[in-house]
Amino acid sequence: MTKTPISIVRGRGGEVEAEGPIDSLASDLLSQAGFVHQYTLSGTWHRLPFDMGEEWENVHASHAAEVLRAARYPVQLDPSLAPTAPPRETVGDGSPRPMRAAAQTLKSWAQNTNGLRQPYAAGRTLAALAQGDDSLLRPVADLLLGTASAVSALPGPAHDRDARRLAELAGVLRVVEIEVDRIALRLQATPDLVSSAARQHAHAAVEAPPKLQALVHRLSERRAREYEAHLPPPAPSSGGRGR
Repeated sequence: MTKTPISIVRGRGGEVEAEGPIDSLASDLLSQAGFVHQYTLSGTWHRLPFDMGEEWENVHASHAAEVLRAARYPVQLDPSLAPTAPPRETVGDGSPRPMRAAAQTLKSWAQNTNGLRQPYAAGRTLAALAQGDDSLLRPVADLLLGTASAVSALPGPAHDRDARRLAELAGVLRVVEIEVDRIALRLQATPDLVSSAARQHAHAAVEAPPKLQALVHRLSERRAREYEAHLPPPAPSSGGRGR
């Protein structure tokens, strides 16, 4: 991976553009952040749409920088593109802003996996999930384990069961992290696909095993029943009395 950063700057004409070593994955991430790709004689021009207003441009440029950094690209953001208002620590639902930003990044990746047309690009995406200190799976496992410790201090056998289950899930996530890391390393060492037949084979639809799908379905139904059981009973309707 190159150490040369991707620069997001405001050009001489006021346009916001991204420059530098932009590979296929970085190009897809910029598209998800609102950038358009315009083909010119000198190459591909990655820019935001014109005449959207500086506030809109600053928000989308900053979001593009966050998404690229989450994928472990070095990024330089023009100071003039910083959002005008300082970001709050939490968003409307009370969740920390970094957690919401990570969730949005993962959601955008999940919706655009068709763009991972080469092994290295797929490996880069998985590496952002599971490799090194920037792993997104590891802090989730740590959060589950920390919550398990807190829940275990609460009185009652139900809390003990919940704490043990949270600890088990934290362990499962660590196993997932290790396996994803292994696959990411192998993909990044795999040569790019060149034949159309290999690409068609690589884009074959993949689904979870039927037994796993059935298990998820049962767990979802059980969760719905438990949720309904904790809902307060409906208030009795106050119908008018007949004469």
